[in-house]
Amino acid sequence: MECSKKSFSAAVEKVILVFLLFTTVCLFSLPIIVYYISDMFVPATVNSNDGTNYNETFPERNCSTIPVQWSKVNASLSCYEYAGSICEAFLTQWSECAAMREGSSVHVGVTEEKQMEHENTLKKLNDFIGQLNLESCAQVALPFLCQYMFPLSDCSTGTSYSATRDDCIMISERVCADVWDLGLRVGYDLPNCDELPKANVALSTNLSTSNESITNNITCRDDFVKTNVICEPRCDRFEQSSHTETQIMIGSEVTAASIALLLSIVTIILSIKDHKMMFKYPSILILFQVIDIIILASIIIITAAGRDYLYCSSVSLLETLDNPTLFCKYGGALFHYSLINLVLWWFCNVAIFFHKILFPFQANRFERLGRNKYILATVIVVSMLVPLPAVIVGLTVKKVQYNLNRFPPQMCATSSEMWFYSNILPTDLFLGAGIFMLIIALWSIRKKSKIYKSTQLSTAEKKIILIFTSVSVFSLFSLGYVSSVIARVPAFEAALTQYFECEAFGHDPEKCSRSTFEKMYSPYMSAVAYFLIGLVSLTILNFVIKWQKMRTGGRTIVRNVSKVLLIKTNETSV
Repeated sequence: MECSKKSFSAAVEKVILVFLLFTTVCLFSLPIIVYYISDMFVPATVNSNDGTNYNETFPERNCSTIPVQWSKVNASLSCYEYAGSICEAFLTQWSECAAMREGSSVHVGVTEEKQMEHENTLKKLNDFIGQLNLESCAQVALPFLCQYMFPLSDCSTGTSYSATRDDCIMISERVCADVWDLGLRVGYDLPNCDELPKANVALSTNLSTSNESITNNITCRDDFVKTNVICEPRCDRFEQSSHTETQIMIGSEVTAASIALLLSIVTIILSIKDHKMMFKYPSILILFQVIDIIILASIIIITAAGRDYLYCSSVSLLETLDNPTLFCKYGGALFHYSLINLVLWWFCNVAIFFHKILFPFQANRFERLGRNKYILATVIVVSMLVPLPAVIVGLTVKKVQYNLNRFPPQMCATSSEMWFYSNILPTDLFLGAGIFMLIIALWSIRKKSKIYKSTQLSTAEKKIILIFTSVSVFSLFSLGYVSSVIARVPAFEAALTQYFECEAFGHDPEKCSRSTFEKMYSPYMSAVAYFLIGLVSLTILNFVIKWQKMRTGGRTIVRNVSKVLLIKTNETSV
């Protein structure tokens, strides 16, 4: 009977172990799954065929102006039937003038897939310009953009007609200068005039008669600034959350960072005093984690001290996003590097602990043969080099460079896709593998303790397990929080762009809503994440402190003080 109970108990334990390992794999697969299905959270692109009558946008054209406002190219060009609606009336009229229509179709040199992308862009641009109620700008800009995005193509002769540099310069620098500048800043794919061909003859006077600037009397919000005649968000004032939530978030981050920094400094001081133990393998890996925490906490505190000066290269937030400051780029790179390093040191320490528990004879043999110093050197080199490629890419490639990702800024990060592959994914893999090994190691310890009737763990090992646990909790929480934020980045960016466009032409509380992007970051979740860094620092400090010595020293101090007080009491009574 007793034997069957033991067999049943052993079977249950194995099932629990398998369940824990399976749960770990599932848990650390979630961030990856969430990222790859995040496309469903992106707002659907606007269908250009929405019933809007775009014919009214385009004025009647004189066929004699074709060779003036278009550049004729006698070169072989692919022909695709135009399948859109925005430029249909305009392209139809021009193709008839050029006698290029085949049947009832208009052909352009752009694939159908690309046509749909251009249709969505033109729809947004049309709405964008329409907010100005500036007819002269719309009448020249939209035909030009149709020319640029859908160059007419004669399938039989290989002749195509494309937009010209002259028109581009006239529109971008004169007629629609303010709108063009804002469009570039909010990310619209507008042409580079220098790359376009010159007109076949001198530019007609059609455009030169229209040089109307945007002179509407507009009023900007308090956190926007008027540049020329357009409202742009202020780098030093714009807050994506309510002011109260922003202050809670900043205050909690600074408080948590200060606590973590203070505990880490005390840890370094005590480690120097006990350098014989702390500066040897594998304890030194814990000190490397402390250094990373000091770097992370210092960046947060320095940011709070001079946020506007350090992160704003211009009064305009849009200009700042185009030209991030040196502190933004290099501070973000250091923050990025330290985050990955922190997890790497933890993973290596867990792997060493795992090896020691599951392969004790081999671990002792390595120590006797002096191989630990080679293992330490390898761990240091690998851990220092692994984060470098992603950091270098973030510093050198403009498309994914370190830039502001929160307003007000706290630290700069790479683009959301780059951040996933260079931070979230490696952190997820290292953390998942580490916890997997930790579960197996602790399970092995439990099995051995049953056999030998002993815990098999020293006080130092118990403290190390506490460090492992605190880093795991911090990393798990941060990983889940940041993963959820990354999944919403496309929707956030689209909503923020739409809001900036709305506010650009003056504040209208009924039209311009902040509700679509305010809840991107939770101040309370952010506060918890940073206070967990302090918990990691506290567990590391606990590892360094020799509590037995402190208790002995405390008793000695109490006895000495008691003796002094007793002597003084006797002297007073005498």
